[in-house]
Amino acid sequence: MASLHDRGSQGCWESALGRQAKLFVCLLSVKNKIDTFRSAAPPYQVLDGLKTNINNYSIAVLLSVNISAYKGDIPCNHILNILKRYRFDMPPGIEHDYANWEKITTAVSYSLTQTHARVKKLVQDSIVQDTNVFALVQVIVHGTPCWPTVQLCSRWAVHQECKGSEKYWNLIDQRLALVRRLAGIDADKASKIFRAILKTDRETYGVGEDYVIADLVADDWQQRVDDVVSGI
Repeated sequence: MASLHDRGSQGCWESALGRQAKLFVCLLSVKNKIDTFRSAAPPYQVLDGLKTNINNYSIAVLLSVNISAYKGDIPCNHILNILKRYRFDMPPGIEHDYANWEKITTAVSYSLTQTHARVKKLVQDSIVQDTNVFALVQVIVHGTPCWPTVQLCSRWAVHQECKGSEKYWNLIDQRLALVRRLAGIDADKASKIFRAILKTDRETYGVGEDYVIADLVADDWQQRVDDVVSGI
């Protein structure tokens, strides 16, 4: 016959096992509810709010003074890094869900394609309408916190060189790569090169126009973009 002490110990042990069993059953119930919720949830879609942010940051990245290329994976990756940093309305951990992250990547690629097409058309229209480069960039940055700076204005008069062909963005990337090679990490040297390019552009496309283009300090919004683009 078991002693009172043995029966007391057995009772405590059964009580502990009982609590663990109840906890396990509770966890299974929660897991089942989560699984049911997930299976009932509609497939993930990129919402309009996120699309708006992607569109805004597409133009901001392309206008960043730190951008090293306008085509390919570089601008796309910059925008994706901005989305990862500031999240917006993205579900937690979605960047680790390949299928759903691909939907966001596709939205970014589409936005960049549309922005490229819009900018090229504005450049073409400005040449036809004899619009100076400053007014052109004002239209390009309209609706964004970006400002027409020397760096921005000195990048858009390549259209005549390629005669409006599909090589337009390729030539801009080549010009930008040349500036980066010549200036290295020296921001002042890069600014001087951009000024020289702008001087030539103004003599060619903006003669007789009275406007001043300054090297303005980016506001907080554009500075955040520039920091991501520069890898900060």
